[in-house]
Amino acid sequence: MNSKNNKENISARRKKATYKTKMINKEIYINIDLNKLKIEEELAKKNVVVDVPLPVIKKEDSLIPVWDLRRYAFLLENKIPYTVNPKLWEQGKLNLNSGIFRITDRIYQIRGFDLANISLVRGNTGWIVIDCLTSKETAEAAIKLVNEHFGNIPISAVIFSHSHVDHYGGILGILNSNTTENIKIYAPRGFMDAVIEENVNAGVAMTRRGLYMYGELLPRDKKGQIDCGIGKYVSGGTVTLTNDVNEISPIGNEEYIEKVIDGVTMQFLLTEDTEAPSEMDMYIPSEKSLCIAENCSATLHNIYTLRGAEVRDPVAWASDIQKAINLWGDNLTSVFGVHTWPRFGNKYCIEYMEKQRDLYQYINDQTLRLINKGYTIDDVGRMVKFPETLSDEWYDSSFYGTVVHNSKAVYQKYIGWYNGNPVDLNKLFPEESAKKYVEYMGGEDSVLEKAKKSFEYGEYQWVAEVTKQVIYANPNNRDAKLLCADALEQLGYIAESGPWRNEYLMGAQELRFGIIPIKRSVITDEVLNAIPLENVLYLMSIRIDGLKAGDFDYKINFIIPDRDEVASTEVKRGIFRYLNNELAKDAVVTVTMSKETLYELATTNNKPDSSSIIVEGDICKWQLFLWTQDRVDPNFNIMTPVPKKE
Repeated sequence: MNSKNNKENISARRKKATYKTKMINKEIYINIDLNKLKIEEELAKKNVVVDVPLPVIKKEDSLIPVWDLRRYAFLLENKIPYTVNPKLWEQGKLNLNSGIFRITDRIYQIRGFDLANISLVRGNTGWIVIDCLTSKETAEAAIKLVNEHFGNIPISAVIFSHSHVDHYGGILGILNSNTTENIKIYAPRGFMDAVIEENVNAGVAMTRRGLYMYGELLPRDKKGQIDCGIGKYVSGGTVTLTNDVNEISPIGNEEYIEKVIDGVTMQFLLTEDTEAPSEMDMYIPSEKSLCIAENCSATLHNIYTLRGAEVRDPVAWASDIQKAINLWGDNLTSVFGVHTWPRFGNKYCIEYMEKQRDLYQYINDQTLRLINKGYTIDDVGRMVKFPETLSDEWYDSSFYGTVVHNSKAVYQKYIGWYNGNPVDLNKLFPEESAKKYVEYMGGEDSVLEKAKKSFEYGEYQWVAEVTKQVIYANPNNRDAKLLCADALEQLGYIAESGPWRNEYLMGAQELRFGIIPIKRSVITDEVLNAIPLENVLYLMSIRIDGLKAGDFDYKINFIIPDRDEVASTEVKRGIFRYLNNELAKDAVVTVTMSKETLYELATTNNKPDSSSIIVEGDICKWQLFLWTQDRVDPNFNIMTPVPKKE
């Protein structure tokens, strides 16, 4: 390696595509089926009613956009750069189509205003809104656009298709945009429980990991964030929620639940444990149109999502798509989802649904076949391959989920994390083993010298793995970080999956420049206002240091006047437990505070001013409880070791 190249390799600058990366992306480009791509291009633009090129949405009294597609104008250039997988580049262009689109004479969709879509069904008195985007601000902008085109038609009902934040987070924006009262909000059975379990209890970790998955802190350019496969990115506005939800549940053994909403007959099929634990399809017989929620999304989806969530059930996923085909396949003429663009024509819609169905069944069955042959979680992801009958469709590509990590998810679902080899049963901490590996390999300098040569040969994954050992052995080794970043960057340049590209490039960015602190959270005051007090208090339960509190045994009463709620709790055997919504007579201490103070206690590392809390009883017991509350770092390390407690 000459001195010029060596100097470039150890710099913190973003790099060009290497020769090998160029050759990989050139081969991908050559193999693109242009006829299939043309079909997607036509569908993404079909029936545009109002074209809104590159929309920008801001908060009131703020110059900083919460949504800005102008940053992606570079995608409109004709030449595909070598620093982007050509298929992801084309998918990124398709996801730039923004505005109002007609599905049928009574169904419209607003696309390009957030990661997800808003769909609207014309009822007798107003719009029935399906999903609300991520943020209050983007939802308000979408409804404003609709009103500007159609006139100020009121909103008569809202339907949440499922329990993910990019579909409910804008609800207060929808409600604030309306002039009518008593709007009914519908959601699938188990909606609120699923929202709390996934988006609140693990919200801190998911927010941090979500930055990686969606590439939120990356530049938008040819070397940066391009797309997330199902949309551009997650808007940065205010996440909201409401608890005024009517959950749709079957009464008996009916195949679907039928309701007349604002004069429109709608048939709901619960599809639980598919893309979300609480989800449903909606068929509108008068329009012969099926909203298939996020069960079909014009890409391979996630059985396991990289931001972190419970593994989904691919068999249930495939089965529920088939149920929709069985119920409505003879009559439907259009299928639309809550991301990307619709499909039209009975035959084409059925073929689309069948091939999306078979993605999940195939991955499940082939992974089980390999499990039963003794292969481990590290094997199955690389061994499962789609046959051409599935892989030849643009809408079955790995723009969002991938076969690699979905196969590993199936392994985890059936077998768990343990691969059966006792060597891996109780491994050393990564930092400890890394120090020994590096020592065995001749020391840090020796490892890096060999890794640089491997990089020249295009062995990017190996370079990333081996330099990670040096980084974990010595987090201050700058050269190891920069070389690992270069390897991750090249892996990002060839990734077909938007989230994979984002993961690689976010890792590279943090290795080069460190962690960029963020304050954003899906656990906003608006969300906490909508969930039960028991669930708010539980956020303190999962922060308690069990060893510190191991010998405690007493009760605490909470009084929250501006929620008009009280609760009794206990600290016992290292657990903080909600008891009920009444004050306990034998509580040793009773604390009264505003909900603002409670939310601060439950979600931040700040200790509120003592004057904001009225303490009655044994104040020492209250102070001991506060002492056990562990600090949670929302900007925890990912690319370097998380410091262990002494």
